[in-house]
Amino acid sequence: MAELEKGTQEEKEMNQDEAAENEVENEGGETNAFDITEKFKRQQPQPQVKQKELVGVTDKKVETKRLLIFMGLCFGVAWLTEFFSIIPMYRSGNAEAVQEAANMVSQLMLTPALSVVVARIATREGLAKSGLQFNFMEHKLLFLAGWFGMTALTFLGAVIYFLVFRDNFDPQMGNFMTVYSASMADKNVQTDNIDIMAVYRTDLLIKVFTAAVLDIINSFGEEWGFRAYLLPKLYRRLGAVPSMVLCGFASGLWYAPLVAVGYYYGSANAGFPVVNILAMCIFGTVTGIIYSYLCLRTGSVFPSVFAHSTVNVMMSQATLLTFDGGNYFVGPAPTGILSGLPFIVVAALCIVSMKKHPVEVRDKIE
Repeated sequence: MAELEKGTQEEKEMNQDEAAENEVENEGGETNAFDITEKFKRQQPQPQVKQKELVGVTDKKVETKRLLIFMGLCFGVAWLTEFFSIIPMYRSGNAEAVQEAANMVSQLMLTPALSVVVARIATREGLAKSGLQFNFMEHKLLFLAGWFGMTALTFLGAVIYFLVFRDNFDPQMGNFMTVYSASMADKNVQTDNIDIMAVYRTDLLIKVFTAAVLDIINSFGEEWGFRAYLLPKLYRRLGAVPSMVLCGFASGLWYAPLVAVGYYYGSANAGFPVVNILAMCIFGTVTGIIYSYLCLRTGSVFPSVFAHSTVNVMMSQATLLTFDGGNYFVGPAPTGILSGLPFIVVAALCIVSMKKHPVEVRDKIE
């Protein structure tokens, strides 16, 4: 009798074990009852997948070295080129030299990206976690926000400006037509205002959909440097909000030598050039916060590249609808305080969102 009870007890335990295994196998609604390899796979030791780690990412000295190399090259190369080449050409008054200076400024936009390459090679960092993944399917809304969002903010800012300065709204683009016609007359080219208006409207419509890629090379040069390289390193040390603000401020300060000679804001205002440099740093900080948010949330540099390209392309469009060309400190370009209000609001919302729902930081420096 004892042996019979013992056998019955063993049979019950075996049935319980089988039931438990079936419950595990069927977890999540999956039916594996007929998969004879499933149980075998569970019993076999699973191979350890070695994660590729950044060299020295948790080492403060190594990370500091990388930051110094990047910042030194990014600012050093750009500023030296501007001081000794671009600015003298810009001040020469020679039309060809000024045009060449403008071309060189465009080429300098790649300096941050090239600085990243040098820093990664010099410190054996490689291209791991470099923000080059194009994970559109995982973050559709943020990618679309980068593509179309800045265009919407630019238009909204222009509307705010023209609501305040209604007398400066010129739908016939008289100021632009005068300047354009004069430039064409120098080349012995006849112009027709109606044709120019038609071209402008068509061009503007096309830019609404394509601005995100029209300046993508220059925008990538800056974003891969400031947002995909500098931002994560500051984030691991300082946290989300301080790194977003500092990264944006640095990208604005990077333009200081050009702003100091009249680029972007001109030179006729009171407080030039200090006020101008300050204005560029503020503009860089506000837009940089938005770019940083897109980059951190998606883990990809491309949404911020699209957003940056859009701002560059759409920035001067609304100024063509003014009698006086607008004011870069006021509007209708997004660098102005009035037309920049939508950007400021969105930047503030990005900070609030990042505080409430922070991005998980891996390889944090202790």
